[in-house]
Amino acid sequence: MKSSLTLLFSVFFTCLAAAKVQPHTVHVANPLNEPRSREIVEVPGVPEGHWLVHTETGELLPSQRTYDGKLLFPVSLPANGEARYILTPTQMPFSYNTIACGRVYPERVDDVAWENDLVAFRAYGPALQKSGERAFGYDVWCKRATTQPVVEKRYYDELKRGITYHKDHGNGLDCYKVGPTLGAGATGLLQDGHLLYPWAYAACDILDNGPLRFTVRLTYPPRTFNGTQIIERRLISLDAHTPFNRTTVSYEGLGHGFTPVVGIVRHDHGASRCTPNRLAYADPTDPPGKGQGTLFIGALFPTPAAETMYLPLPPQEAKRAGAVDHLIATFPQSANAPLTYYWGAGWSKAAPATFEAWEALQEATLRRLRAPLRVQYIRGK
Repeated sequence: MKSSLTLLFSVFFTCLAAAKVQPHTVHVANPLNEPRSREIVEVPGVPEGHWLVHTETGELLPSQRTYDGKLLFPVSLPANGEARYILTPTQMPFSYNTIACGRVYPERVDDVAWENDLVAFRAYGPALQKSGERAFGYDVWCKRATTQPVVEKRYYDELKRGITYHKDHGNGLDCYKVGPTLGAGATGLLQDGHLLYPWAYAACDILDNGPLRFTVRLTYPPRTFNGTQIIERRLISLDAHTPFNRTTVSYEGLGHGFTPVVGIVRHDHGASRCTPNRLAYADPTDPPGKGQGTLFIGALFPTPAAETMYLPLPPQEAKRAGAVDHLIATFPQSANAPLTYYWGAGWSKAAPATFEAWEALQEATLRRLRAPLRVQYIRGK
């Protein structure tokens, strides 16, 4: 296979030279004194059409054009290192293995579920809300022993074959409990010390669907609190090779007295941490005590939170949710100031193995977010 690809590229570059087409180049530099592996870079301004991305040694890299016109591809760089990548036009689109993907599942009360090679997530839709079930936050599905998409098969097996996805059949399972909480890092509003939840999305638009990035825009139905109508919109992106979703939340009609928050439910008093830059929690799998490992839930805030706290659930809500409190980070915002943060999960039966390793991964991710890869795009003639 490798020799066939080499021959393919040799023929391609020969034809390129004959046509006197000048390839474009992208210089990428790592400003950190630590290596970065398989990090997705964004290159704006690349002309429309199909492009191949390869290293200077001729290695073909997977790539993707995003809904907003950027070209994505993965890079690996040593500490303080840099590299040059070649972009060449092609008339024929190239197919790559899909890593990040998702869809709406109307057959499962309008769930929207998405995944990459490490983990899967879902948010709940209008059919669930019509049923009366109260599930507000983000759900997590564990993955192990595979980098391939698993969500489609899990839904099919659950709905068509009666094979539950709440049991590990070899590549992970759904062992996280959401219920009437913010789950694994959803947003809510704080008013006079009381948490106001969203419910299910009203509209869902999938903007990117692999192979390297999944992006969805969720619009939530208007909610009226004390005569104030508020509409919430979320833009969620999950790239390949990271356990964290990038999420930007904006509000229409948000007025004085309402504070946006990011929250993670705690089902017990296990290991956790709240700082202005991150939330972390070691969650027992559901049901607990069944040898299913530990879930690690987290949220990252490149712009520090104004305040973090443990917000207890009222006794009745705690009983219904099977939980004790939320880890909360507050972000006082005006209606025109979107909130961007990251949230995600790991699993001790896959990676990372311990809460300490989960916290170390969070800190490493924050360092990369604060010192993004430097990308310079140079057009050929």
